[in-house]
Amino acid sequence: MNWRSKAQLAKAISKLPSGLSYSAYYLVQRHFGALRSANPDHRVKAGVAMVDFIRKHREELRGSETFLEVGTGRCLSLPISLWLCGAYQTITVDLNPYLKSELVFEEIEYIRNQQQRVIQMFGEHNQKPQFRERLNLLLNFKGGLKGLLALINIRYITRADAAHLDLPSESVDYHVSFGVIEHIARGALNGIFLEANRLLKDTGLAIHYATLADLFSTIDDSISPVNFLQFSENEWESIAGNRYMYHNRFRVDDLRQLFEQTKFRVLDLQSKVHPESLRLIQTGALPLDRRFREKSPETNASQEAWVIAAPC
Repeated sequence: MNWRSKAQLAKAISKLPSGLSYSAYYLVQRHFGALRSANPDHRVKAGVAMVDFIRKHREELRGSETFLEVGTGRCLSLPISLWLCGAYQTITVDLNPYLKSELVFEEIEYIRNQQQRVIQMFGEHNQKPQFRERLNLLLNFKGGLKGLLALINIRYITRADAAHLDLPSESVDYHVSFGVIEHIARGALNGIFLEANRLLKDTGLAIHYATLADLFSTIDDSISPVNFLQFSENEWESIAGNRYMYHNRFRVDDLRQLFEQTKFRVLDLQSKVHPESLRLIQTGALPLDRRFREKSPETNASQEAWVIAAPC
């Protein structure tokens, strides 16, 4: 699909009344987009990566930790992955009521059908007796979404402002997200991470994965993952300034600055540079908007990043 056509379609749907808009966009994604089939692989692997970062910077999970996930989305595969690795509880919050029961259970069916391959994704975590016990409970579960949330000890809060949560201070061990913070404006992110600083225990960590690539490049091979860096703020707002397509176009240095300005100490920042994007930038084949011209080619060409930070 041509990326500009996708942008125009998303913009048109975003202008519908909220309830109708959510339903219409879901149906489009379900029949023509990324939701045509359930595949939890990326989020399962992300949960494992988060636990590995915890082990690197803190210690093994003890089974008493509370995770706070920002941006539930449509499925529960990240909280499920964390639970299988030993998490006690996940509080998952979302501004929008995107969670879909049918997708949640399709992903569980996917895990059931791909059981051995999924088990391998957990690496050495799959050797723990608790992992096998919990996996069996998940795969043998018979019931609805409410019962599943109880089984996995997930507290789902929707229409929630992650910058103002009704949770006690220092009540969270890990503040996490996967593919979320790139879709939130800078001002709102400041509030979310100042709130994270309040909620995290002294020994806690913020662990966040951000996609830094132009998401339109995933549906249109004619553009690169850095295509959106050529547009001014006004141009990009006109193209993608809606609830479904918004991307703040953060680069790696912007992520570091965000955490440092919200009272975090960055312990680890791992990014991956896209080779073809780097070539386009280095050769001048892609003209950059002035916002990005002073950044290094490697900074601009990074397509993803993990940030691990501790409260100051």
